[in-house]
Amino acid sequence: MNNEIALRTGKGEYMQGETVYGAVYLNICTPTEANGIQVSFKGIETCIYEYEYDGRKTLKNETIHINFSNVDLYSQTEFFQFGCYVFPFKFDLPKTIPGTFKYKGAANGSAWDVDVSYLLQAHAVKVDGIQASQKLIVYQAKESECKDSHVGSANDVSFKPSLFSLTGNRIHITIKLLENFVETGSNMQLRLIVTNQSKVHVSGFTIKLLRYLKLYMRGMEMSDHVVPKKSDSKVLQNMEFSENKLHIAPEFGPHQVYSMTGSFDALMVGNCSSGLDRLQIPLQENLDDIPPTVEGKHVKNQYGVEVIVRFNNGHTETVNLKIPGVLPRKNLEWGRWTPPDWTFRAETKLSTSLFSVSELLLRTEAFSGLPAFQVL
Repeated sequence: MNNEIALRTGKGEYMQGETVYGAVYLNICTPTEANGIQVSFKGIETCIYEYEYDGRKTLKNETIHINFSNVDLYSQTEFFQFGCYVFPFKFDLPKTIPGTFKYKGAANGSAWDVDVSYLLQAHAVKVDGIQASQKLIVYQAKESECKDSHVGSANDVSFKPSLFSLTGNRIHITIKLLENFVETGSNMQLRLIVTNQSKVHVSGFTIKLLRYLKLYMRGMEMSDHVVPKKSDSKVLQNMEFSENKLHIAPEFGPHQVYSMTGSFDALMVGNCSSGLDRLQIPLQENLDDIPPTVEGKHVKNQYGVEVIVRFNNGHTETVNLKIPGVLPRKNLEWGRWTPPDWTFRAETKLSTSLFSVSELLLRTEAFSGLPAFQVL
């Protein structure tokens, strides 16, 4: 039987600035020279963009947002003896790191691959092969924002249906999200209300989900051989050099992810206020999850809803609403983890490391979901 190591955090998803609580578990059942545990955590943003201009060109940028490598969590002079051990830890995530993001796509002869990911690792010191890793999902949102997510964002417009209207009656259109932050792959819900006290009737509406994707590339030689002029090719109309970096719209402006049309029919005749509730907007495209909202150093991805209301006199009114956040999927790797039986009988090992914790903290809710710990 081989020596084993396991790594587990208190949960799989974290907000910006949140504290990560977790533990490294070690099972020594054969002689070893290991005498310590080290942990590493790295968050990296990678952006690759390829396009045609006098041959195939490739731009690549990379930024490390957080990186601590081989930090001592626990060490001792003698080798670990046979037994099961647990080494609890904690650390704070920066408040400004971008959220987890992955999007690989192509359009008009160009292609891009953007990734923002976070990886936690642990290994035994002085030996090879005793190591474990776990991905962390980071939401680009504050905890207070997600708690108030049900207080959905809204926007409204008010207008006269005709320049020649003598009554002065106005039409009001309101659109409201039922949740501000929704996980990709699920449905975002929208409320549409039209207050109509005029003689003009609503004939129909269109709802669009739009994506605004921008890439920002630095550190390259900005010459005519690398960055072509806009007039050179239609493919390159999506590039602009500003503030010492190249701004790229890979999807050539707002990209329509989803669209639906409908009719109010007789719902709005004469003096009335009516609307549609819980309109479902799928956060998928071609049966794939749409990439989440993110704002990093090299990528910015946002979504908005555009609602167009049409009237029987030929007038149309457009209302736009920014979506505060599309969240990445939950951490499936974390959710599928099954703790080995030996982790529940592990002996706790604390240290003076900045990442170690106090014995009192081990008896709180922060560690309640981890094997070998109980809340008092």
